[in-house]
Amino acid sequence: MSPTEVLVQQDVPATMRDGATLMANVYRPAAGGPYPVLLTRLPYGKDLPFNTTYFDPLKAARAGYIVAVQDVRGRYASEGSFTPFVREFEDGYDSVEWAARLPGSNGRVGMFGVSYYGKTQWHAAVMRPPALKSMVPGITWGDHLNGVQMRGGAQELGLMQYWAQATLAPEALFRRYRGDPGQLEKKLPSLVGSIDTLLAGGGYDTLPLTELPDPDDLTPFVRGGLTRGVEDETWEYLSIDGRYDRVDVPTFHVGGWYDCFIGETSRQYAAMKEQSEARGLRPPRMLVGPWTHGMFESTVGELDFGVGSSGLFLNYHGDLTDRHLRWFDATIKGEETALESTPPVEVFVMGENRWRGYERWPVPGAREERWYLRPDGALSREGPPSSTPDEYDYDPRDPVPTMGGAVLLAPIHGAGPCDQRPIEARPDVLTYTSEPLREGHTALGAVHATLYAASSAPDTDFVVRLVDVHPDGRAMVVADGVIRASARESYPAPGVIEPKPPSPIEPGEVYGYSVDLWTTGITFLPGHRIRVEVTSSSFPRWDRNPNTGESGARSARTAVARQRIFHDPERPSHVTLTVVDG
Repeated sequence: MSPTEVLVQQDVPATMRDGATLMANVYRPAAGGPYPVLLTRLPYGKDLPFNTTYFDPLKAARAGYIVAVQDVRGRYASEGSFTPFVREFEDGYDSVEWAARLPGSNGRVGMFGVSYYGKTQWHAAVMRPPALKSMVPGITWGDHLNGVQMRGGAQELGLMQYWAQATLAPEALFRRYRGDPGQLEKKLPSLVGSIDTLLAGGGYDTLPLTELPDPDDLTPFVRGGLTRGVEDETWEYLSIDGRYDRVDVPTFHVGGWYDCFIGETSRQYAAMKEQSEARGLRPPRMLVGPWTHGMFESTVGELDFGVGSSGLFLNYHGDLTDRHLRWFDATIKGEETALESTPPVEVFVMGENRWRGYERWPVPGAREERWYLRPDGALSREGPPSSTPDEYDYDPRDPVPTMGGAVLLAPIHGAGPCDQRPIEARPDVLTYTSEPLREGHTALGAVHATLYAASSAPDTDFVVRLVDVHPDGRAMVVADGVIRASARESYPAPGVIEPKPPSPIEPGEVYGYSVDLWTTGITFLPGHRIRVEVTSSSFPRWDRNPNTGESGARSARTAVARQRIFHDPERPSHVTLTVVDG
């Protein structure tokens, strides 16, 4: 048999510590060995088409690895009941040790995968299974309060409902009624109707949120999450923050500028960089493209960044599978030369549309730069003069719709760089725009906003968006963030779980709000303008604040809020970019 020939075994069982059997498909070289094992654990079906743009199991097996693709507990071929993330710590440990004992294994295991199966890597790693030697967590997270369940105090409504209903519920229905075809035939139309409504852009308008459609109660964890405050112990239990010191293996982080978890990707790199320096571990690596969640093509949103930006032609030097294999060759097989041709940090800089390499992140020489909101819709490096505030009314019954950005929603809402002009025409969206740039201006790193604002409501939201305005007028979203007014002091900073109750605001009182827009990599080209939008909703991405001081999860009552945004010397609202020269 040729050394490139691969054998595939289906439904290879792994017994967990409580006796549950989880099933995997195993790809192995047909001859030779022993080989290290690359393991991924997912809830989306090991037998369904795999995202080979990101990782190709056959290519990895031909390169001298055994690859195991496992259904997590309670999904598809695996036994047990599924509640997202709850059993991934113990099951992750047990699965790594199972993989190390597979026939033909040399006892050394690496982990790979994106999103949920990026998170399963972290859950396994903090349990310290002896056989785990390396991992590549892709477009994933550690803190559920930083873009998964909530962000800035607002619920990630669109993400959670779409993920649960369109991705998880169908298999849950088939599992529940697989022995009763009559009941399945009866129940299926209701679920399909719910999914069709989401795909058409609806299905989110229900108030209170606990009455959102969930045919046959297939995903009760969504409803439960909407009623849990930040102080709920669930978030601390599921969080990897505070546990990175328990991760003893080197990490290679893959992210996308328009991924819904890009804020967490950069934070996880920073956490492991700190651990590597403190404990003498191999430094982490990071690769960030212009991609959205799970999509690694060159066309993103309404822009194309060139073939070299795609996961298939990374800077015309191989593909994402090659990057994985080079990493595993170095960290598992000990072939250090495998990483010589790539820098520790590779980021695609949009606008100029090219890859840049750095030794670390934040990049050397980066500095913070303030851009101030000014009267008459101007945005400038100069501080604002004395001025009256700008005003708008926010009506929760007519929220600003989500149009692209770093989102995980039905395609009808867009993802990535989408033109914001339709929403900028609304009276409840304020815009502040710079003069045309005379030369390229590169933002590469963290973005955050400081708003000074007042509201007529006892609670409300503020959304800030960074936009690249092209010479032809297109206003392409770059990054955005949200803060719930009552969470301005109590919401835990990423990585910190503090059981503090929310604090209502006094109507008419001016408060300072910090809004985290996460991070970006873009060169605003000559002739382009930098724009900042300020509004109070992005729906259905984030749940609507009802402006009543009550929870939208429990109440259907809403009120219109009068919002005032200040830009004067005493209250200089601004956006802070991290910029680099050249």
